[in-house]
This record gives sequence, structure tokens and C-alpha cells, in this order.
Amino acid sequence: MSGKKAGLSGKFRGFSHEARTLIAAGLIDNMSFAINGFVLVLYLSALGYSYAFFGALSLIMEISQVSVLLASGFIADRFGRKKTILVGLVLGTLGMMHFAFFDTVAAFVIGSVLLGASSGFTGPAFSALLSEKTTLKRRKYLFSLNSIVANMGSGFITLVGGFIPMIFMSYFGFASEPAYRMIFVIVFLIKFIAIGLLLRIKTDKVRKSTEVGYEKAEKKHWILLLKFALPSALTGIGAGVLIPYFPIYFQLRFELDLGSIGILFAMLSFLMVLMTIYLPRLAEKKGTITITTAFHITSIIAMIAMPFTPWLYLVILLFLARAALMNVPGPIMTSFMMSHLPHSLRATAQSANGFAWMFTHAIGVFIGGFIWDTGDFNLAFYIAIILYILATVFYFGFFYRMDDAKHKNTFFWPILRHFVRK
Repeated sequence: MSGKKAGLSGKFRGFSHEARTLIAAGLIDNMSFAINGFVLVLYLSALGYSYAFFGALSLIMEISQVSVLLASGFIADRFGRKKTILVGLVLGTLGMMHFAFFDTVAAFVIGSVLLGASSGFTGPAFSALLSEKTTLKRRKYLFSLNSIVANMGSGFITLVGGFIPMIFMSYFGFASEPAYRMIFVIVFLIKFIAIGLLLRIKTDKVRKSTEVGYEKAEKKHWILLLKFALPSALTGIGAGVLIPYFPIYFQLRFELDLGSIGILFAMLSFLMVLMTIYLPRLAEKKGTITITTAFHITSIIAMIAMPFTPWLYLVILLFLARAALMNVPGPIMTSFMMSHLPHSLRATAQSANGFAWMFTHAIGVFIGGFIWDTGDFNLAFYIAIILYILATVFYFGFFYRMDDAKHKNTFFWPILRHFVRK
């Protein structure tokens, strides 16, 4: 048993110094977005704004993101991934400044635009640059390691962030609004660490316009890009209607305070860390598509049960299962996509996939604000469930023939293949 554990832990070791530095920079950046997504809806509520206003800000943020996504992929492939990430980090720091030091509608709008643009520049370039820091064989493990580190950071910051306002209110006499704002001040300051780490990375391949086979590869993979994008689009709108409002869901339905909600979201992050450790090896044996589909189906079942469950602790277990099983396959899905595309298209492909998800997610969050203002929680669940089911069906149908399992004759594969052929 110890030998197996050592072998598994060894899979996550031995990556280059630049790979580790890039993951560390991503950790800091991810922490800022994690706390923003967790606290912002509660902060705005404390200021007296409606959930529809939160939905409008989220729409602005994600429209800004999708507006630069496709261009950022091309820019990253053409001029360098590191430079593109740096632009994103600087914009993100400026955006967080508006939430940290101002509380006007104009400041929130400007901050949302800057944060959206930051994510649009950073995401595709980060995945593409990270994919270059290892071999094809070890790419699943590098992306999973990045996810492990990011989730540990998210767990820590949401756990601590949930108690920061309480500390400032209890020990320093702050009112609720400035106490919430201190979270954004702290996040603004740590953003500079991410910029410093990124500047230490030296190696960055830039695509040459004369690269052999680029034109052929681009045409060849357009259909594949569309197949990756469609499930992302369906998931995006379903997630937008429901997921950003979970802090409000637990606050209104079960009267949980911010500290308790922070603990809950931290538990989710740490659970995802544990699951992600074993996921790459499981995907190697069973196949990325098989494992992703199985996890997503189980997640949807948990989501279906949540609105009908009256007991808090059972709802918490279902929430943890739903979120972990839906999100944990993300790194191996990204690795799978990168492995089927040439170097010259990876950032562009990540941009296209992110564009599909973010555009529909923005619409979903905006619609969700009006749904949650009515108090009809169940409607948000029903919409999300239907769209998640469709996304899972399309994802499996598009890619099951390309699955990368070492052995296709698993317990799960023949069953799904039978239904697809039907």
C-alpha cells in the first residue's frame, strides 16, 4: 500500500521550476477570484443592493471577459503567453482596487469590467503556457496538480475570508459594510505577489507566422473546437442561474452566517483536493470521457435531490457531492482537449471554449438574479438540472470514441456505449 502511495505522489513531483512558479502565480490569482465570488453577493446585499444588481454586475464582468477571450487566445499564441497573463494580472489588480476602496455603483461597474477582462486575458494563456511545461504523458498530472494547489488556496481563503468581517466587527468596531470591504483590501494587496511570481518565468514559446502545418491544423480542428464548446455553453447558462447564488441559498433557507458558509465552501475545496489527487490515475485506467461522464451523472443526481431535502446536513452532503463531482474532472478535461490540438491552437482553443462557457454563464447569472429576487429557489435548480443533463449527453456523445483509457472494457464503458448506439 505504501508503495502505491509513493508511486502516486511521485506522479505529482519532478516538474520544472517554471511549472511550479506558474502554478504559484495561478494560486494567488485564483484565491482573489474565489473570495470575490464567495463574498461579493453577500457584500452587495449588506449594502442594500438587490440580487438582480449582483446579477447585472456579473453580466458586465462576464461580457467583459468574453469580449477579450477570443482575441486573447490569438494574442497569446502570437505574442507570448507570459505577456498576456501579465496584462490580465495587472487589470485584475486594478479591478480589485475598485472593490477595495470604493462602494459606488460606478466603481463596481468599472471593477467588474476590469476583473472580467483580467480573466479573459489570463485563463487561456495560463492553460496554454502550463501545457508547455511538461510532456504529453505527464500533462494530466500537471493540470491536476495545478487544480489541487488552486483548490487548497480557495479553501484557505474562503475559510479565512468568512471570519474576516466578523473579526473586524468584533475586535475593531467596524460596521458590516467596511468589515466586508477589508476582504477586498487584503485580496488587492496579495495580487502583487502573483505579478512578482510571473515575472520570474523566462521561457515562453511564441508562435511564428511561418509555422509549418498551422493553416492545415487550424481548419482540421474547427469541428473539434465546436464540439468542445457546445457542452461548455450548456453548462455555462445552467451554472449561471444557480451556482453564484449558493451563499444566499444557505443564508436564506437555513439561516447560516458568513463564517459557517465560509467553512462549507472551504470543505468543498479540500474535498476537491483529495479527489483530484487520485483522478489522473483513475482517468488513465478508465478513460477521461468515461470518468467525466460518470462523475457528472452522479453530480446531477445529487443536484436533483437538494431542493427536496429538508435536513441541513444532508443538503450539505449533497452540495459537496454535486460541486466536487461536477468540477473535479476539469483538469483532465482541459488536458484531454490540449492533447488533441496542436501547440499553435491551444490558447485559441481555450479561448473559444471559455468564450462559450462565459457568454452563456453571463446570461445565466443575469437571469438568475431575477429568479432569486422572486424567492423561487427551485426554478433555478430545475433550469440548471435540465441544461447539465443535455451538456453531459453531448459531451459523451461527441468524445466517447476518442476516450484515452488503457483498457476500454470497464464496468461503465459498455453500458454507455450501448445507449449511445441505440
